[in-house]
Amino acid sequence: MKRLIQVAFSIGCAAVASLASVKAATVQVQVGADGLKFTPQDVTIQVGDTVQWVWAEDFHSATSGTPGNPDGLFDSGILSKGATFSFTFTTPGTVAYYCLPHGACCGMVGSVTVNAAIDTVTVTKAVYDSATTQLTVTATDTSDTATLTVTVTRTGETLGTLRNKGGGTYTAKFSNVLTNPQKITVTSNLGGTATARVKAR
Repeated sequence: MKRLIQVAFSIGCAAVASLASVKAATVQVQVGADGLKFTPQDVTIQVGDTVQWVWAEDFHSATSGTPGNPDGLFDSGILSKGATFSFTFTTPGTVAYYCLPHGACCGMVGSVTVNAAIDTVTVTKAVYDSATTQLTVTATDTSDTATLTVTVTRTGETLGTLRNKGGGTYTAKFSNVLTNPQKITVTSNLGGTATARVKAR
């Protein structure tokens, strides 16, 4: 029995270590180092990661959009040597950016390619209580920063989001669900999804 407990503890520790490895990253970009440029000029990150621009010289900005056409996603303003500016990217796609004073004249431009982070969602509990018309859903995610949304699989009706309890565990109770939805789908903003049958009681 003691040996089984040790094995279970080891597996639990490995699972926690695995969850800890799915943390968001921060990527640095030098602004104005070695001339009128961003270094590196183009970076690739995952959804949820942050880019931190670090000023190596004065009178530069990091502004989303193309020279003369800011798109309003982010703007550091014109900063001086030693300054930093960070932005966290939450949507997949490619974002162009430039330096306000030097983008049009000198080609000081860059880009951030944001890849969808693939996480794994598992529904561990989906129970419908007909007496209280309440649906209880519990799920886990390999990311502990995800937002998990519950929908009725057949109709696509959104029931709401699960509360993040930390450590990759999410749960919620949905009241006034008038009929058993039979199946629910839990979708993560990071790309993962899982469908489960709803048990009635």
